[in-house]
Amino acid sequence: MGLPIDDRDREQVRRLHSEGESRNQIARSIGRSAASVSKIARELGLTFNGGARVAAATEARRADAAARRELLADEALDGALGQVTKTAGAESARDARDHATAARALTEVHARVAELARQTGTGSSGGAMLDRLADVLLGPSGGDGQGV
Repeated sequence: MGLPIDDRDREQVRRLHSEGESRNQIARSIGRSAASVSKIARELGLTFNGGARVAAATEARRADAAARRELLADEALDGALGQVTKTAGAESARDARDHATAARALTEVHARVAELARQTGTGSSGGAMLDRLADVLLGPSGGDGQGV
């Protein structure tokens, strides 16, 4: 068991906490364990929940995920359009069918990613173009087996 907690420890924790120090930073500063700092903070009614730093990191992570989804959606749409072009110039019916199947799969990927973006509020206006392409390739119902 360590040294007993005294009023000096409490005052240091209160001061450093008010300056925005984290629990671990306070522990290092006053030479106490993080558990002791947590115990003192609890006694003083203080909390360590990360506050603005955690919120900023979370928002940055969300923005990064949204950007990656947008890139994935764009690449899937570009790939689908490329497959549609290849379908028109296919040398055989089998090749045309294979290109159409690939276009359909890429369109479905785009549709799923675009829907996720709409649900999370991170979509761009490009979703409408995808919806039109999906309607052409899959039919308005979005893939009832009657499309391409």
